[in-house]
Amino acid sequence: MKTFSTISSLFEKWIPAFALLLLFASCSKKTETLDTLTLEELMPVKKGKFITYRVDSLIFFNGGKAEKINSYQVRHQFDSLGVDNLNRPMWIVNTYINDSAASGSWTPNGQYTVTFVDNKRAEVNENNLRVIKLYLPVKESFTWLGNSYLPDKPYASYGTNLNISLWNFSYDAINQTERIGNQTINDVTTVLHINESRGVPLVDNTKYASQERSLEKFAKNIGMVYREHYVWENQPNERTSGTPPVTTFDPRLVGFGIKMWMVARN
Repeated sequence: MKTFSTISSLFEKWIPAFALLLLFASCSKKTETLDTLTLEELMPVKKGKFITYRVDSLIFFNGGKAEKINSYQVRHQFDSLGVDNLNRPMWIVNTYINDSAASGSWTPNGQYTVTFVDNKRAEVNENNLRVIKLYLPVKESFTWLGNSYLPDKPYASYGTNLNISLWNFSYDAINQTERIGNQTINDVTTVLHINESRGVPLVDNTKYASQERSLEKFAKNIGMVYREHYVWENQPNERTSGTPPVTTFDPRLVGFGIKMWMVARN
């Protein structure tokens, strides 16, 4: 049987080791907290700040039987600080549009708002559609329902039945160096919204196909530098004709797609 002095001696030996373990765990936790990016770093806000993007916009026409890409430039410029309907501070961002080479004049093209909520998330409201673009903490295991404020099937006017309100946003890569357009940009963090497709690439337009691919990239102390947003379906129309009757399917492409990347900033 161990004596009291032996037990006491063993206890004294374990105390320093246990204390060291607690200290290490505490330091690790503090380091993780200190290393996380802030909302202001990923989405800097300042009156007069702007970013100009080149945009390739995918549209469908001729009853959904054909597609084309329209190219142009847009500028997003922080204008003023106001309050939203919940009396929260929000930034008003004005947008301007130009041709693909920015050779013409910049024409006003609408606005949207940016609100930082409880220093935890960044909400963007455009055309009464509110999206949680960023959410803290910034780490690859963290996810959130970024489109949870959207109504069911918000793109119904485009003919698509895809429900984007269920997309699960996540940080796919953090502080990476990437080539975007003709620029090499450091400290780029990617927010992946969704990457699901069926029948893509579309090699048989008589069959159903769909694509939901959406992501945004934010550069530290710059803001959003890249975006992809594709939401489309091929919904073939059934047609029966001839004697004997023969059933065929006509393509019917619905939805849209956007790819944009930073070309200039102040």
